[in-house]
This record gives sequence, C-alpha cells and structure tokens, in this order.
Amino acid sequence: MEIKDLKPELVWKFFSELSEIPRGSGDEKAVSDYLVNFAKERNLDVRQDETLNVIFKKDATAGYEDKETVALQGHMDMVCVKEDDSDHDFSKDPIKLLIDGDWVTADGTTLGADDGMGVALILAIFDDEKVEHGPLEAIITTGEETSMVGANAIDASDINAKYLVNIDTEDDGILTVGCAGGCDLEISFKKEKEASQGEFLKLDLRGFEGGHSGMEIDKGRLNAIKTLGRLLVDIEGLQIAELNGGVKRNAIAATSQAVFAVANKDKAKEIIEQRIADILNESKDTDPNGQIKLENASFDGEVLTAELSKNIANTLYTIPDGLVKKYNGEIITSSNIGVLEEDDNEVKFSCMARSQIDSAKFNRAAIVEKIARQFGADCKQLNSYTGWQREETKLIDIANDIWKEQTGSEMTVETTHGGLECGLFKGVMPNVEMLSFGPTIEGAHSPSERVSIESTEKNYKFLVELLKRI
Repeated sequence: MEIKDLKPELVWKFFSELSEIPRGSGDEKAVSDYLVNFAKERNLDVRQDETLNVIFKKDATAGYEDKETVALQGHMDMVCVKEDDSDHDFSKDPIKLLIDGDWVTADGTTLGADDGMGVALILAIFDDEKVEHGPLEAIITTGEETSMVGANAIDASDINAKYLVNIDTEDDGILTVGCAGGCDLEISFKKEKEASQGEFLKLDLRGFEGGHSGMEIDKGRLNAIKTLGRLLVDIEGLQIAELNGGVKRNAIAATSQAVFAVANKDKAKEIIEQRIADILNESKDTDPNGQIKLENASFDGEVLTAELSKNIANTLYTIPDGLVKKYNGEIITSSNIGVLEEDDNEVKFSCMARSQIDSAKFNRAAIVEKIARQFGADCKQLNSYTGWQREETKLIDIANDIWKEQTGSEMTVETTHGGLECGLFKGVMPNVEMLSFGPTIEGAHSPSERVSIESTEKNYKFLVELLKRI
C-alpha cells in the first residue's frame, strides 16, 4: 500500500505534498507560497501577511448561507529533528513517508504531522466539493513551534468567524478546550578561558526518549541536559572545553555531550561511572534505550575557567526541570531545559516555563532565573504567551454529540499542557468560541513521530459533520 491509497484520499494527497516542501520553523516561505497558490487555483479570497501567515476564505455551500462563519486553524511549520545517523537536510530534502500498519511515520526524521496533518485536513475541506458548510475561513500560521510568531502578529480585522476550530492536538476522541501559556528564558554565561590543568574526558548521552515538553513532561523521562549537570557537578578541577545538548526549546532533550578536563582522571571516572550506573538504573523504565558513554578525550586550546565551569555545572544541576503540578489528570505547571549550546562568546541554554495559570508560569520562570543568577548567569525573557481559559460553550456540546453518534462513545473534554495558538487568537477575537482536536499523533517533536491512519479518517468525518451542523 502507498500513501496515495490511504483514506481520505484528499487528506493524504495534501499531506504528501506538504511533506515535499521545507517547512521548519523560520523556513516557511515555500510552504506559505504553496498555500497561497492552493487558494488562488480555487479562486478563493487569500491574504499572505509579512510573517507569511496565510488566510483564505470560501463562500457557503447552497442552503448554508445563513450559517455563522467558521475559521479552521493550524500552523504550517514543523519541528525538524533527525536521528543521529541521518544525513537528511530539512532545508531541501522531502520527508520520506513510510506506512507501518495503522501508522504513517518518517524515515529517521520527525514526520511533521504536527501540524501538517491539521493543515492537510483544512486543505481537504476547502477542496472537497461534497462538504456542506457555512462561510469558511482558513488561518494557517508560521512559527508556532518556536514562539508563535505568526499568531502573535495576526491581523484579525478581516476575520469574521464566530467559531474557531484549531486542528493541532494529538489524541483521538479528546476535545481540547484550554491550553497552557508559556514563557521562554535564555540563560547565558560569558566565556572566560584559561589553559587546561588536567586530562580530558568526554561524555556522550543519547538514546533517551525525549518528546514534547508540554504533552509528555509528566512521563518522568530524563532530560539529557539536566542529566549532564548531575554527571559533572562537584567534579574536582572541572574545566569545560565543549558542551551541547537538545535541539528545540519545546522538546525534552534526548542528547547531550561534553568534553572537559579534570584534576584527577581516575577519580573523576570512578565518580562519573557510578553516577552513570545510578542514572541508567533509575531511568530503565522511562528511558530503556538511554546510553551514557564516558571515554578518554583530547582537546587543543584553552578551556573555560574552573570557576565558570563549576557555575555552569551547578546551574544545570540545580535549575528545576519537569513537572510541577498535576491535578485531576491534567498537567498544570512545568518547566523544561530545551537547548544547551555555545558560540565564541557565550554558553547559553533555553528554558521554558508552562502553566494554565499565568501567575504560576511566571513564578516558575522567576525561580529558574533566580537560581541561574546566583551562579553568575545573565537571564533574558524572550517571549511569553498567555493560556486559553476553558469555557463551557454550545460548540462543545455539538462536537460531543457528533462524536458520540459516529463512534458510540463520548469525547473526553479537557485542557492541554501543550501550547496552542488559541490563547493568542482569543486575545484578538474575544467573542469567538473555540475548540481544538486532531488525529492521534505519537512521538511529536522526535524521529519516532507517527500518525494513525484510522484516526485521521475518523477525525475528517467528524470535521465534515461538525461544519454541517455549526
């Protein structure tokens, strides 16, 4: 079986076309132009703004002219992560789609179902002449996976929607009616260097489960950057030469590396090897494929000073990371260290605090910042976006009725700890009723990402009926 043979045919056709186009966050020009061309080819009213958001509209079908306008919303960008041995170039190579039973996945890379599948569903609706609907609008944004660039810049002056349906959640049968807000922090240390005083070792952490830092932060998975701090803290004579970890600010770090000098190599190896054994034993349930390799190394040139190296290790070790609060099965507050990197002048890492409640989000960010500053770091808040507060609306009842009729079971109505653009849209369209749903996607933001074929068909049928009844 090939992708073109899957149902609904239009959904998989458009998903395949999207998979041919580079669309990593910040590299959306080609896919944005593709969406504009899609609209123009169908004589739809279309607008592309300066941030490459695309908004297009379609008139109601016959007999539905008096219906309220519905906006279908998703984001065109994707998280670009690949397996360590992959030579995939996200700037030019198409995503290679594979079928494995009920799942579509990719060959060694993220699939981009988050949110390519949402966009594909929207395009299918606009292209399917059999769908009955009132006036339709599509709002497809850029930069959602970084800092919600497009949604932050949206001009809603020509958007007439009474209802907004976001297609960017990842669990079949779940209706999302609220989401967490987020706050990004950049923690940086100015480099201070000196000659090395000891022998060199290298740590290489890989194979950890990683995953979405919102949706999977409660799974207890190891963060490879945080774990690197545990391995390096209080090592005598530590002088860091190189270090890096993670790939995305909103992903649990699955890899990290460090090259460093130590005062007494044998003693340092003994301590670190014991810590490795402890960590792998502690995490064998959550990260069964995790690997931590310690080996001798060499390095030419100056290294970070012992004082600065100690401060960096202490910061990584002590900064809080992971779940803060969960209530009634819903994640309320968390934080995550996403990326550790360096350039010629600085060592820096990104942290993200999330919460449904703004005060809790900012409090978590403040704790991270206070700890980092105690060890001499500079901290910057890069951006913040508000959450989407749950509301009981008529739209929820309609959606639940349809799902029960089609599947025989009721939808689970809940909020999500992932960031959705609905909160930002609520700010500029306060009277719009919103909900979010989507087909089952597992492993988003990781090379194991996959989307259910059966769930995709089920959710398309649900969306078609929802548009008919709203």
